[in-house]
Amino acid sequence: MFDNIFNPHNWTVVPFHFWSLVFFSFGCVVGSFLNVCIYRMPLDLSVVSPPSHCPHCKNAIPFYLNVPLLTWLSLRGRCRNCGAPISPRYFIVELLTGAAFLGCWLVFGATSPWIAGVYCLFLAGLIVATFIDFEHFIIPDEITFGGAAVGLLISIFLPSLHGAASVGQGTVRSLVGIVVGAGIVYAVLRLGKLLFGKYLLELDPESLVKFTESAISYPPKRLSLDRLYQRSTGWFVFKAMKIELADRCYPEGVVAISKSKIYFQTPLGEEVMDRAELPQFEAVYVRPLSPGKIAKSIGFKPDRFRLLTDGFWSLFETLARKAKPKILPGTHLVFTSEEAWLCPADLLFESGDIFYRKTDAISFQARKVEMQFSSWLDVPVRLTPLKLKIGAAEFDPEAVPYMEVVTDRMVMPREAMGLGDVKFMAAIGAFIGWQGAVFSLMASSLIGSLVGVTLIVMKRSEWSSRIPYGPYIALAAVIWTFFGQKLLAVLVQL
Repeated sequence: MFDNIFNPHNWTVVPFHFWSLVFFSFGCVVGSFLNVCIYRMPLDLSVVSPPSHCPHCKNAIPFYLNVPLLTWLSLRGRCRNCGAPISPRYFIVELLTGAAFLGCWLVFGATSPWIAGVYCLFLAGLIVATFIDFEHFIIPDEITFGGAAVGLLISIFLPSLHGAASVGQGTVRSLVGIVVGAGIVYAVLRLGKLLFGKYLLELDPESLVKFTESAISYPPKRLSLDRLYQRSTGWFVFKAMKIELADRCYPEGVVAISKSKIYFQTPLGEEVMDRAELPQFEAVYVRPLSPGKIAKSIGFKPDRFRLLTDGFWSLFETLARKAKPKILPGTHLVFTSEEAWLCPADLLFESGDIFYRKTDAISFQARKVEMQFSSWLDVPVRLTPLKLKIGAAEFDPEAVPYMEVVTDRMVMPREAMGLGDVKFMAAIGAFIGWQGAVFSLMASSLIGSLVGVTLIVMKRSEWSSRIPYGPYIALAAVIWTFFGQKLLAVLVQL
């Protein structure tokens, strides 16, 4: 029966592009379900119950208001019941899934509807993984382990997925894809941890750092405003989550600072004043903005050539390791007439901000160490999840609830790549084999590098820290899915 259903000759009875419309429409319907998965899976909620509802007012969405693409457009991205905005992500995922399903049919449908259907399933998994990774920096095991199991099972019943002629060949090629995909990424993870698994955190001289049971608190760091001004414009512009002046406070807004002027754009309006009128104010940093977006308000006329040269100069400064100070979202900034103070948020042990594994360590040379029962001068300190070493003395970290140290730099651990990417590559290898897994790893590195350089030129280098690696792998896997055989043919000819 299944052979008759998926026999390409039987499908030709109906015009080819009728099925194109069917695949696109069905893809949009699946995309609607993928939106449910993207929202609920990271929260460990059922993707089946309760039925679709508004995330704001919790009102159930009737079937006639749950039509993919059309409903979001007709309601202009708002809930019909409460009027709250509905994220454009819902529309984007539905459209993207429909386009992916259509692409699978156009490329593989004439050869094998079976293959087209399997790749639709594969791309649906990549879409879910990508959007969850973007928002939560995780890829659920249901996608990774589940994807590897489903890919292997399909390869047993459909060996032609890997160009194999027998069940044994298809199974082996899928297993090799799983092993190679996970193995290479795990090797890269270990090498990356060895080479890039730590970074130097520079503090002001004689900085007092406090260690508690749950966090590490850093003192404010002095920043020179001259290093924050954009070279071509003389302005430092950023979006703020909070702006606090001596006599008033705003929940959000835009701040622009030059050597002589200060500009505020808040929910109550715009205000420009001389620097001398406001010797100090505070703001919670969100992200940088281009002066061009508020050029008229601050009295600045954009010069595209100067802005372009500023982008190349920023790239040069980054490569020469003379880049401007990196300010992370959520950082508390205090501005005076001549300088700025950066007040970083505490790093938390429980949330994984510091230690990712038992072998991670914080190390530094301390001018002074103070604990509740002892003190040291000019000693090396090394802290791991299992041991605190101060000079020759060793302690259980859990037995030290509080410690103060005076230092000017600390070597901190960081994760080069997560284990979720290892499992993700295993699932990808199960569907597209070891060649596709190797290509996905290499191409994702190239894509990540291009994105990083582009963000540097655009003066958005801090955005790179918000983009996980999973989406790069997924995009590379999509490229292989549609163009892999052509790429192999070109490489063989070379």
